[in-house]
Amino acid sequence: MAFTVRDFDDLIRLLDKHPNWLEALRQRLLTKELLQSPKTLRRLSTRVGKVEKGLDSLREAIQTLTQSVTALAEAQRRTEEQVGRLEEAVTALAEAQRRHYEEFVAHRAETDRRFAELAEAQRRTEERVARLEEAVTALAEAQRRTEAQIQELIRHQRQMQSTLDRFAQVIGPAVEERMIPALQAWVEGSGGTLMGPVVSMALDGIGEVDGVVRVRWPEGQEGWVLISVKAKVWPRGIREFVEGILQNPEARAALRARGVKDPVWPVVFGLTADERALETAKQEKVGLLLSHQGIIVPPVPWSIEQGSSLPE
Repeated sequence: MAFTVRDFDDLIRLLDKHPNWLEALRQRLLTKELLQSPKTLRRLSTRVGKVEKGLDSLREAIQTLTQSVTALAEAQRRTEEQVGRLEEAVTALAEAQRRHYEEFVAHRAETDRRFAELAEAQRRTEERVARLEEAVTALAEAQRRTEAQIQELIRHQRQMQSTLDRFAQVIGPAVEERMIPALQAWVEGSGGTLMGPVVSMALDGIGEVDGVVRVRWPEGQEGWVLISVKAKVWPRGIREFVEGILQNPEARAALRARGVKDPVWPVVFGLTADERALETAKQEKVGLLLSHQGIIVPPVPWSIEQGSSLPE
């Protein structure tokens, strides 16, 4: 019996009514591979999706790798430049090392030479030290003898000082005794008057004025005469009188405390005088009175308040 189109339509309707028949018919008509192809296609589609994702990751990785390679190439270029500069620096360093070595060799030779000279100088120094030790020993012995001589000289000096002290005790009062009549003769010869005795005045350990007396001059002016007594008048004795008494603030204060007031007439008295003493007396504005010659240089009035001579 032939299978017509109407039969086919009836078959389609039956298959629509019975889906299980359709599945059974499909099992009969299709091969196993065709039946499994939808699953295979689905699995393939999934794998293709995974492959596409992998390709995307691969493209990103390739892009990253490309960037890394580019950066690496740039780094390699810079490294090569640095290596080039380093090679130049190493070459320069090697050259400098060579020069330094040559300098070191030369310096070593110079050092060896100087060390040899130093060793020789040390040897000579040791010889000189040995000679110096001998000289020091001899000097110590000479020093010992010198100290003994100094002690002997000190003993003689003390004896001489003792003799001079005894001489001063004899000659001092004798000279001062001659000073008083010479002073009286000068003051009275000038028309003045001594208003008291001539006395010495110790100034509390500062010094001593050998003669102090109050006087009145013809014109009625009153004051004090201060006298320094010397056996022989030297320029130094005049300056010592000026600096140690007349200009010394402590000595002037002690004189004022004893009642001595301005003006004062300073005089240096002596039995004789060195020729230079006359000029010194004039320069210092101090009177010079000699025993048998009288007043040689007239004194100028001084102020013990100011420590200087008064205007003439």
